[in-house]
Amino acid sequence: MNNHSIKELIQRILPFVQPFFTLIVFSFIANMLFAAANAAILASVEPVFRTLFNADAASVMPRVGTDTSSLKSWYDAFMQKLIIGETFYISIRNLSIFIFVLFAIRGLLKYLSRIISVRMEEGIMKSIRDTMFLRLTSLSMDFFGRNKTGNIISLLTNDVGVLNHSAINSVTGLWREGITVVIYVALLIAISPMLTAIALLISIGSFLAIRLSTKLLRRYGARMQHAQANYTSTLQETVHGIRVVKALAVESTMLKRFSSQTAHYVHTALRNERVSALVPVVNDTFGILALVGVFFAGGMALESGQIVASNLVTFLFLLFGLMQPITSIVSTIASMQRGIAAAQNVAGLLDEQPTITDGSSKPGTFSTELAINDVSFSYGSGNVLRNITLNIPRGETVAFVGASGSGKSTLLDLVLRFYDPQQGNISFNGQDIRTFSLPEYRSMFGMVSQETILFNDTVFANITLGMENVTSEQVEQAARIAHAHDFISQLPDGYNTVIGDRGMRLSGGQRQRLAIARAVVRNPQILLFDEATSALDTESERIVQAAIGNVLSNRTAIVVAHRLSTVVHADKIFVFDNGTIVETGTHNELLAMNGVYTRLYAG
Repeated sequence: MNNHSIKELIQRILPFVQPFFTLIVFSFIANMLFAAANAAILASVEPVFRTLFNADAASVMPRVGTDTSSLKSWYDAFMQKLIIGETFYISIRNLSIFIFVLFAIRGLLKYLSRIISVRMEEGIMKSIRDTMFLRLTSLSMDFFGRNKTGNIISLLTNDVGVLNHSAINSVTGLWREGITVVIYVALLIAISPMLTAIALLISIGSFLAIRLSTKLLRRYGARMQHAQANYTSTLQETVHGIRVVKALAVESTMLKRFSSQTAHYVHTALRNERVSALVPVVNDTFGILALVGVFFAGGMALESGQIVASNLVTFLFLLFGLMQPITSIVSTIASMQRGIAAAQNVAGLLDEQPTITDGSSKPGTFSTELAINDVSFSYGSGNVLRNITLNIPRGETVAFVGASGSGKSTLLDLVLRFYDPQQGNISFNGQDIRTFSLPEYRSMFGMVSQETILFNDTVFANITLGMENVTSEQVEQAARIAHAHDFISQLPDGYNTVIGDRGMRLSGGQRQRLAIARAVVRNPQILLFDEATSALDTESERIVQAAIGNVLSNRTAIVVAHRLSTVVHADKIFVFDNGTIVETGTHNELLAMNGVYTRLYAG
């Protein structure tokens, strides 16, 4: 993944935030009012003490000449007018009501702020997840070859979750506490600029500690995300291959691997937490030093008449109240470093671009042939395919046969434009397939592969995957052609039966027949069968072969096969060996050559 600066990360995240501008404004206002209510509560300490310990209402009046703050004078006058009554009882009653109302307003504002913030945060994260998923599905196959499935899953789950908790969520907390700090500091300056300056000078040490810790925390955050991706990948691989794990009795081996990766995560998390937990402690220490320093300097100022006792008490209460939001800001900044590491990963995925560029033309109806012209291809070093040339006329069934690794399935990938060849081209109706819109072009094909991909949904939903306005009659007809209707009818809920994760409630042969029905219901112009029977037992293979025979009637098809019994009726068979076509002909013609095909058929 790319290493983005903070500015670049903000620029990448900002487009997801802009649609929620109205909520941001409301959140800002609610947080500002919440901070003002907090400040008002602390600023009310002095009037409370005056009212409690001075029955004479006149004593509440500000002392002109000793208070240089117009803001403080205004607040004192406001409190006097609002609270002080004709008797001490009335003053206490008014003060009690005022404090209750102030706390009630504060609580309501806190609730509103949180609700608005959560709606905004979740909306932003949904937008990010959806965009990441869209980008992921638009990427070319080489991306998935370079990255582990578990790492990709971790990116869309763990990293996005950390980004929400440690970055997006933290930002809303930062501006809430930031507004509180600004209001508190403004009040402190209004009371005594000198004491405020002393407190800020002592607090410089806290800011230096934060700056030193952020780089370290960011590094640990990146390591934690990497470690989390590793154990997620192992978990995904184990669950996906649980049959093999159990069959080989390697549960303990997989446990050791998983445990080692989680131990590495714990080790990194502890190192991160040691630094993260130390930051607020250092901040609190400097905060107490600032409080002590102000107490000492304030005492001296009180003795010399530079400040009155009531103002000093209010200042100390405000300064003490300021410690909590500052500590919260410091902890949030520390937490955000892991969020920045997660944001790097998210931005890295969003930066990925498909290597297969989309065209704009529509392929139209298949009318002539699919032609492969002098195609060579390699995944890296060494060609997988070399100088492949062949034609597939409309209405014919052709077969690709050969040993494993000879390039048969790779050529199908090129036909579907999962990759582009380094040399040569593939044409459809005489037009280079690179000029076509990818969705339009791929919709011309129906594919059944060795690994059947089914989802934890109903039979009907799996057959009609991605299609709309498909009738039950069309689905049943496709199932009958695929020899699947009989076993579907025997399921507990027929076509509405949920078949489990990856269709695990069905046998291998049943899964393949559902895949064939899925291909048939789309009525594709070209059918592709990639080793569709290689993983089946003899009886299942016989049934699936019969289904394939039904499907191939009067259709254009490419059949990739390891078991040659599935291709004996093909119009033309291309024999692959080490990335090249070595023989071409019908089944009988190839047997007569007594070459590679004959050896494959015999063995």
